Amino acid sequence: MKSLAHDINRRFYYGWVILAVAALSIFVSGPGQSHTFSVFLVHIQTDLGVSATAVSSAYAAATLVAAFGLPHMGRLVDRHGPRRVMGLVTVLLGLACLAFGAAANFIWLAVVFAALRFLGQGSLMLNASNLVSHWFDRRRGFALSLMAMGFSASMAVHPPLSQWLIDLVGWRQAWYWLGLSTWL
Repeated sequence: MKSLAHDINRRFYYGWVILAVAALSIFVSGPGQSHTFSVFLVHIQTDLGVSATAVSSAYAAATLVAAFGLPHMGRLVDRHGPRRVMGLVTVLLGLACLAFGAAANFIWLAVVFAALRFLGQGSLMLNASNLVSHWFDRRRGFALSLMAMGFSASMAVHPPLSQWLIDLVGWRQAWYWLGLSTWL
């Protein structure tokens, strides 16, 4: 039995499984990405009674604030490892999606923007890249390029999915479904 497991491990590199998980993580970051948010802009403006400039300014400020948090996330990844931190970040990203759908005013919207940007656009991408880099030395560039396909898939899936959800259940409920799908 031991030699069978050894033979399988010799023929199959587990790093490819890790790469698939990392690509999926990049895909799951979609709710924190601009390509998903852009579908909701008009609906948010109308519902909350704010201008496009105000929403865009909040989004830009939230992105900047989120970027300043990433060195702290990097320390957590170094201390606890990307797998453990990635699980926590995914749970928190789902919660941020739920909170975004419940945004009652401009301040709430801005705070949850920061959470979405920090967790989705920043932390999941950082963790996924770190995870792949740990498993690949010789073929790291190739592996990271394959991982990035998760982002392309997100760009292809999340905007039409979001629009479909908005048409079906409204923009607020759409965020609840995005949060639940993040957990799945």
